[in-house]
Amino acid sequence: MEEIEPENFDSVFGSEPKLTYNEQTISTINNNRHTLENELFFDRLMKAIGLDQAEYTFPPRSNQDLRKLHEGIVTASSPNHHKQSLVYYILKDVPYAYKNAQEYAAKCYLPKKYQVFIDGIWHLDRLMFEIALDYLTEPCLIPTFPEEILYTLCRHGSRNDITLPLAYYHSVSPAISSTKILDTFFNILCQVGITEAFFFSRTKGEFIHHHLFERLISFVHGNCGGDKRATRAIELVSLPLNDMEDSWFDLYLMDGKGKHLYGSKDTIMMRRIATGKTREAVELKANMTGKKIEGIDWPGVREGLQQGCEPLLLPEFSMNR
Repeated sequence: MEEIEPENFDSVFGSEPKLTYNEQTISTINNNRHTLENELFFDRLMKAIGLDQAEYTFPPRSNQDLRKLHEGIVTASSPNHHKQSLVYYILKDVPYAYKNAQEYAAKCYLPKKYQVFIDGIWHLDRLMFEIALDYLTEPCLIPTFPEEILYTLCRHGSRNDITLPLAYYHSVSPAISSTKILDTFFNILCQVGITEAFFFSRTKGEFIHHHLFERLISFVHGNCGGDKRATRAIELVSLPLNDMEDSWFDLYLMDGKGKHLYGSKDTIMMRRIATGKTREAVELKANMTGKKIEGIDWPGVREGLQQGCEPLLLPEFSMNR
């Protein structure tokens, strides 16, 4: 097998003086960087080996840019496999290089797990999320950038397939420390199912549990209208809340930030009826009117409760007005 000198640019890319990324590739990478909130995963890899992105041009527009990028990588004070992984990434977009990405990996004895990870990262940066997921959930990988990957799948991959971030989360089990990422992932859980999101919130400490619980209530009231909101509202008021959660529920919708949400008082009434607290439902002092549905409105419901009559279709009222 022909030897390769990883630190020698010509040994890897060849001596063609005009070799660099083509215009279409440059345009695609720049557009994707913008889509990914101005940071590619390759940019994160550069930072990880100590390179200042401002000093290097990626994607390289000229052979000089490509040479400078290669030199910065191979002279960085980082383990060889890490540096070789970045060169492997670059080679995936230079089809006429002296060595293609697979040949380079083989001649450098780049471990398979590094190739798999870079293949996943490269597909993420190309917005090919389903293919990326296949690589990034390989058992051989030690999770790297797991929160950032989860966030990317939530924000962008879920537009076509909401199961992608869930599949990554359940495969990798990333520890989520960022509130921004946790909230983004929780929103995906809410879309999948109110009950699933509720039990996920219970896996967190009290402070985060409370925060997510309020987001769950807000999601039900503000995300959509019609039958879907009515269905979610019924699921919400039927949750098996403990005493602490029950207190949060009332406080948020009656005195907290949720009191101005559309249908907030209706939800309180529905919860009290669903849990058999008819006396509290009757005593609920709120201006609850709304249009009649099949001849019934909330004042009529309250009157019926006072008379000991509970209409069977109560939960369907106001949330799909």
